[in-house]
Amino acid sequence: MSSSLAHIVAQTNISRLSLIGLAKNAGKTTVTNQLLETLLNENLYRSEELALTSLGLDGEAIDALTGLAKPHCIPEAGLLVVTTDNLLRQAEIEGAQIERLLQLPGRTALGPVMLARVQRPGRIVIAGPTLLRDLRNALDQLHEYGTHLAIVDGAINRVGAAAPDITDACILCTGASIAATPELVAQRTAEIFQRLTTQQTQWYDAYRKWHLHIRLLGFSIEGEEPGEIVSYSGSDEPSVEACWIVARMQNYPCSLYFLRGAFTEELSRELLAQLSQRPGTSENQAELVVADATKIFCHSVVQQRLARQGLHVRVARPIRILALSLNPYTPGYVCTSRELLDALVKKLPVERPPILDVVSGLSDG
Repeated sequence: MSSSLAHIVAQTNISRLSLIGLAKNAGKTTVTNQLLETLLNENLYRSEELALTSLGLDGEAIDALTGLAKPHCIPEAGLLVVTTDNLLRQAEIEGAQIERLLQLPGRTALGPVMLARVQRPGRIVIAGPTLLRDLRNALDQLHEYGTHLAIVDGAINRVGAAAPDITDACILCTGASIAATPELVAQRTAEIFQRLTTQQTQWYDAYRKWHLHIRLLGFSIEGEEPGEIVSYSGSDEPSVEACWIVARMQNYPCSLYFLRGAFTEELSRELLAQLSQRPGTSENQAELVVADATKIFCHSVVQQRLARQGLHVRVARPIRILALSLNPYTPGYVCTSRELLDALVKKLPVERPPILDVVSGLSDG
């Protein structure tokens, strides 16, 4: 099934792919290794066309949090990597041969970040940029050096690498380590999947046009175009922002709000509380639009409750999820691939990407 995953990736014709782990030990490194190996073995890419980096630290021998042994990352000769100079030196001590090509802007706790090409394979710990703007720059530089597909191994609980302005698509990596039972793992995975697949707004062009450096804009909706435009200029306290939005919702049958930055848990709960205190508001309909789903930090249940009150959260740009991978291993309890797959199939929507285990080859067919 790793072959199927590789073909899914190759057929999408994307240039930047992120792997998003929903918890530690969700199997990101295993999926990355299997994907790279199969892309090369199936002659879908040449090694010179592939690159690997991460948002944070990946590829260490022992997990820094759990103390468990982790799979090694051993990129083939010809691959480009983005990691720190110190870690490249360590790889050379252990036998790898590296050609350093460019020092990139930004630093990590492990030193400056380098763009390099593997000349002789060896274990390499990947510690890429820690800031999204530096990651975006690194991906731009990889493209300049001839990369056709750059793979970003995301950091624990950091979905920012999946943002549409960072990577073109992502693979969600879930596993038994997320929760105490397969059913709870599936429930948690479904919640995150639902949030990351938040519906796209029809007002995408208007969002691009008007949403520049202002935290919050409000519009009345008149026919096919946004009407009166009002910028919020009050406090950045969630309770005050929520009060402004709810007050406008009472005055307009249809309204629209563009939010710059994060839609936080605090703001979502303030909105829900204030909407619940004002009967009749739900008769009016409104949209709150954020850039993409990586900016949404509230529970999907809260989004559903807001929608019932008339406020629908939407995104300007959707996230493309190519597949979900599963890892049944956890030291906490015994779980099989079949048990975890069945639980995921029950909880996730019917219209979803394929689910697969790249080690056992099991998938939902």
